[in-house]
Amino acid sequence: MHSFTGGKNQQFDLIYVKDWKGEPTTGEWNRDYGFKVNIDFHIVSTLGHGRYVDYLSRDLLIKTQNGRKSQRWYFHQPSRTIRSREKNQSIDIKSSGKSNVLQYYTTSSRWW
Repeated sequence: MHSFTGGKNQQFDLIYVKDWKGEPTTGEWNRDYGFKVNIDFHIVSTLGHGRYVDYLSRDLLIKTQNGRKSQRWYFHQPSRTIRSREKNQSIDIKSSGKSNVLQYYTTSSRWW
C-alpha cells in the first residue's frame, strides 16, 4: 500500500460482473487500446514519402513500402501488444526501456 498520489497506478475501472462482455475477439475493437484485434495493419510515417515501419535485425526503422510481411503488424489481445506478423514478436523498447530505439522482441507486456 502507498499513500494517495492520484497517479495512474492508483486508478482503476470497475466493471460489474453482469456488464462484462468478455475480451474482444478477432476483428472486434479493443476500445481501450484503439486497435482491431488480430487484424493486419501497416504503421506509416507521416514524414514525407509515406514510409512504412519495418525492421533490420531486431531494430525498427522506416523503409519504402515493399509488400513484405516484415511491414505487417497486428494487435495481440492476450498480451495487449503490437506484434510483427512475420516473426510474431512484439514492439519493445531496447535495453529494457533505457533507450530511444524500438525493436521487436519476445512479448513480455511490460511498459518501462
